[in-house]
Amino acid sequence: MTMKKIIISFIALSALLGALLSGCTDSAPSGPTPGLGGTTVTKYVAIGNSLTAGYQSNGLYESAQLYSYPNMIAQQLVTAGAPLAAFQQPIYSDPGIPDPLTGKAQRYEILSFTDPKNPVIGPKGSTPGSPTNSTLARPYDNLGIPGIPLAGFIDTTGTYQSAPLGRDAILRWTTNALLGKSVFRQVAVLKAAGQTPDIVTFWLGANDVLGFATTGGTKPASPTSTTTFAFLYKQALDTLRATLPNAKILVATIPDVRAIPFFTTVGPKMAAGIPAGLYLRYQKHGNSGLAFDSTRLTESSAPLITLKGSAYATLLGQKTGKWYKDNAYPALPAGIDTSQAFGFHPQNPWPDALTLDAGEQTNAIDYVYTFNATIRSVAALDNAGVFDAYSFFNNIKANGYSIAGEKYTADYISGGLFSLDGVHPSSRGYAIVANEFIKLMNSKYGMSVPYVDISKIPGIPMPLGKYAAGAKVAPSISLEAWKSFDALWGSGF
Repeated sequence: MTMKKIIISFIALSALLGALLSGCTDSAPSGPTPGLGGTTVTKYVAIGNSLTAGYQSNGLYESAQLYSYPNMIAQQLVTAGAPLAAFQQPIYSDPGIPDPLTGKAQRYEILSFTDPKNPVIGPKGSTPGSPTNSTLARPYDNLGIPGIPLAGFIDTTGTYQSAPLGRDAILRWTTNALLGKSVFRQVAVLKAAGQTPDIVTFWLGANDVLGFATTGGTKPASPTSTTTFAFLYKQALDTLRATLPNAKILVATIPDVRAIPFFTTVGPKMAAGIPAGLYLRYQKHGNSGLAFDSTRLTESSAPLITLKGSAYATLLGQKTGKWYKDNAYPALPAGIDTSQAFGFHPQNPWPDALTLDAGEQTNAIDYVYTFNATIRSVAALDNAGVFDAYSFFNNIKANGYSIAGEKYTADYISGGLFSLDGVHPSSRGYAIVANEFIKLMNSKYGMSVPYVDISKIPGIPMPLGKYAAGAKVAPSISLEAWKSFDALWGSGF
């Protein structure tokens, strides 16, 4: 071989090796130079509920709040050149907020890992944390109020003030009257102080259906009426637009409750444990007595079993009335006989409160469709961008979400997107939400705000974090542990 051919071969081999090595890297391709596209951004404010606050694993605690989607958006805006001051949130030191019943931290953690696929999860009984910046002289930048429905967001009479870490703790108007007792007033206070928000994310409405869904359609017995929702949502967004006529406002639709692991985790495990020839006998909406239907939990229209049912799934077939004892029933409902096989006999059926039956699912999704239509129409009138969270999370449930060599799914724990309560996202889940808002921000306003690097965000804590996507993890979480969770929507105590 001539020297010329050797040199050419060496160059070709080097190029091939370079291409192969390049193809193995997990680093994301470099995008456009970060920038604001001529947009002035000196203040960003987030308005919403527990999803905005950074709630994770049934609690609000500092190590999770650092990864609230608003805090990550703020960091990316700074990277793009926005001269934002420190993004202020109502931080609660680890292990987080107290359970109003026990006074101990209500955050879910791993209690037992004896059976890796069936971990015991719940509060550890730890001494709670405490607020770290409650004396901030101005309003917070993150005005996410856990548990707030639209009516509570609009109301200033005190009806919704006492919820755990509710409006009092976020708005702090009882300790500093100058801040004002409504989110709108607090935004106006920022404006009057020369801190007018240039960008606002506004994600409200999920709590108007979640309380109904997570309690199996029992507390409350119906979502917020569509007429009331339309009136309140328009009032809220119109008021925000009137206060901030030049702000860039981004809203989001309400996710499909059927797309979250709170409703998709326990049913498959129970289905696998139903003996041949037997059916799960369950109560339907509004019923507390005899079973009115039966299922193998494998039909296309099968009821969804809530994650709260995890503590009772192992009792199927036993002669037990544990459900009624745990709920302090003064007497058994008419027709109930706990000497019969639990869940397999019509006189000792699977409880309505742990079931989202086909009718309840249809009811919930019809409300969500209508709520989302309202969100889109009001957003159009107020010139707000819309992140379609409904379609986004349904697509993840159907197809997963792949980024930087990792695949995320809507599976409980192993999917990586949801925290231990099965409703609120994990830190990486919130990072993905942040990126969707950033994507909308960039496309609508010609900005080049860089995305959050998901690989640098903490994943699900070990040892649960070792599960690969697709692995099926079914926890056991006591009914007592769910009471603070239910209290988010006013149905827990």
